[in-house]
Amino acid sequence: MKQIKGYLSILIAVMLLLSSCIGVQADISLHPDGSGTMVLEYRVSRMVESLGKLDGNERWPPVPLGKADFERTQERVPGLRLVSFSTKEDGKDRYHHIKMEFADPGVLVRFLDATGQGASLVQEQGKYRLTLTFTEGMDKADPDLLALVEAVSAGYSLQMNLSFPGEGSLKVYDREGSSLDTLPGMTLVPQGKQVSFMAPLGTVLTHNRGLSMEIGW
Repeated sequence: MKQIKGYLSILIAVMLLLSSCIGVQADISLHPDGSGTMVLEYRVSRMVESLGKLDGNERWPPVPLGKADFERTQERVPGLRLVSFSTKEDGKDRYHHIKMEFADPGVLVRFLDATGQGASLVQEQGKYRLTLTFTEGMDKADPDLLALVEAVSAGYSLQMNLSFPGEGSLKVYDREGSSLDTLPGMTLVPQGKQVSFMAPLGTVLTHNRGLSMEIGW
């Protein structure tokens, strides 16, 4: 039993390491008719790609960020269209820049949910409320593991910028529904035609009570 628990701890650590070596920026613009555009930039550590090549599967990166992945997503999600895809790199990271168009908010939610964000959408009286769940919390995690995740996440962040045809809002909550107005390193523009959220990835991943975002317009 102790050996199994050890293997599980190693597996969880590897998963967190892979997750935390990615920085993400999403710029979403919504139009009056409900359609919109989404520009994504993924900053991926070259270490992640190197790990993916250890078993000889160079064609299949451990994180699905290639153009073919987005083309397959486009085929699976009607109303989603890949407009452009480009890649550049430096000595440490590879940058993937993707632009997509979506026909309505439901299409956007299906895309976000497919990426593991736990997305849900509610429409009431002509208003939309989009909820994204990023983490459920790590209050029971080993302190050494938390420190490791924070260390390998240094320099990476999660950023979301949204533009609306009218007034919009962005709120951050923990898993119990309590508002998170202050987090280490977080910047937040919660109200207006343009709202935004940015926080270090280590802060997002290791928050002990989890982190969710509610976007309304």
